[in-house]
Amino acid sequence: MRTVTHIAAGDGFSLERVKIRAESAAWSPPEVTAAYRVVLVRSGTFRARVDDQLLLADPALAYLGGAGQELSIAHRPGIDDSCTTVTCSPGLMRELTGDEPPNATALPVNGRLALAHRLLVSRAGQGAESPELAELVIGLVGDLLTAQAGTHQTQARGRAATLARRRAMVESVRALIADDLTASLRELAQSVAWSPYRLSRAFHQETGMTLTAYRNRLRTMRALQAIEAGHDDLASLAADLGFADHAHLTRTVREECGMPPVAVRRLLAVPPR
Repeated sequence: MRTVTHIAAGDGFSLERVKIRAESAAWSPPEVTAAYRVVLVRSGTFRARVDDQLLLADPALAYLGGAGQELSIAHRPGIDDSCTTVTCSPGLMRELTGDEPPNATALPVNGRLALAHRLLVSRAGQGAESPELAELVIGLVGDLLTAQAGTHQTQARGRAATLARRRAMVESVRALIADDLTASLRELAQSVAWSPYRLSRAFHQETGMTLTAYRNRLRTMRALQAIEAGHDDLASLAADLGFADHAHLTRTVREECGMPPVAVRRLLAVPPR
């Protein structure tokens, strides 16, 4: 089942919330639009195929589909996935990039960007006026593209075949982490039949992050989701997400988002003045 809810629209952009619970792992029929689509995952993990490029999307990695490109999605059956689609006109994207916009590419999402994503959706739901939403969209998409440019320089080293094997292995590990935030480096390495050292190096080369930092980022995304939904017992939330304690949760969220959980709750719950 796929549910698409229109949230807002403005000068050169529109916002939609998409919820999917797939019955099979089959790829969806290809869709083509004349605009650019930035897809940010709120919860879940799924694969996207943009033309001939395969991407694994999760809350720590959004993706961009270019104008005129075919987009297909494959979800894990029986799992609830939720995402936000920001559709941008070619004109707006050219203004954001100052050049010809990129086509299919992964977009790294840190805590600050995840918070900006949620603030945008929250303000749209509160009926914010189009100029404010346009400013939030431009800031979010511009920051995503800037972060992607820095990561691409790290990834583009090595032979094509080696890069493809490394990417496939790292995507497998990312999916394993999404299912089990407590899995150790050794357990993950055993799952993909690589040595812990080789996996650790490859993961950092592909994502620009250590496994520990990536795991904490996913924990932060889930903490944001829970806080946004009204969860107010931070001690139990810390235990549920595998943080050492309440203080560890607070410290990690502050490092990722630039503010502690209490401030995140206030930001998402109260319209800014």
